[in-house]
Amino acid sequence: MADELAGIELKIERAQTHLADLKERLRAVLDPKRYDFSAEFDSKTKRQVYKVRDLPAVEPEWSILIGEALYQLRSALDHLAWRLVEYDGGTPNKQTQFPIRDSFLDKQGNLRPLGDLMPQINSPDILQALHEAQPYYGGPKAHRSRMDAHRHPLWILRVLNNIDKHRLLLVVVHTLNIERMYWGNSPGLPTPSPYLNTVALKEGTPVAAFDFGGQEPPADFDPHLSLKVVLREPEAAFISHVEVTGALDSLRSWVEWDVVNSFRPLLGLTPRI
Repeated sequence: MADELAGIELKIERAQTHLADLKERLRAVLDPKRYDFSAEFDSKTKRQVYKVRDLPAVEPEWSILIGEALYQLRSALDHLAWRLVEYDGGTPNKQTQFPIRDSFLDKQGNLRPLGDLMPQINSPDILQALHEAQPYYGGPKAHRSRMDAHRHPLWILRVLNNIDKHRLLLVVVHTLNIERMYWGNSPGLPTPSPYLNTVALKEGTPVAAFDFGGQEPPADFDPHLSLKVVLREPEAAFISHVEVTGALDSLRSWVEWDVVNSFRPLLGLTPRI
């Protein structure tokens, strides 16, 4: 028998294709040969200051690719909801969707049932699995606060997908790829104290400064500066410093393995390994 979740998996694969395309575009644009960092010792602050030059342009197509990947992931979840309703003996309709909630209570403090969104689901096993998949879920006897829930991958997916329905997502070139910075410690000199700029860049913006205790840095000092691209959306601030393709890969992985794969046994299917 054909895998009944094959269509869902094709949606996830399509999201992966969009991400692969985005990675190739960013790899070309962020080639270190296409931009540069100038270095100058500031005699007033006694710091070695680095500024970015030839800043790569932000392409609108990046937002389009990101939005298409998000759509496919959200659509995969809604396709899963459709299958869950069918498996429970119900009839899916235009309102059938996978619930993504930041609280198990409504605004009046009443318990919010999950089965009514797809439409009604009665299976206790499916309802429990849906409950455990929610951003608010923190374990059998605990629930996350809304603040914590808003850091959950499904909540971030929900927020970004809703934004993309109405406008292009805000994509910026970040100041520094801090995770890839490194430098050695020259004998006889103190370990430099770094000052890093984490706002969106403009041409000539100071991106970093290093204090060697008031001394000029050694001639061969190299902090190995580089750029990365991030999403800057206030409603998804938790990922605003994470490289965009890495953030989206995490969302894809969560949908594929932590959600879809966890429902396979409930549908009589073997979990993927």
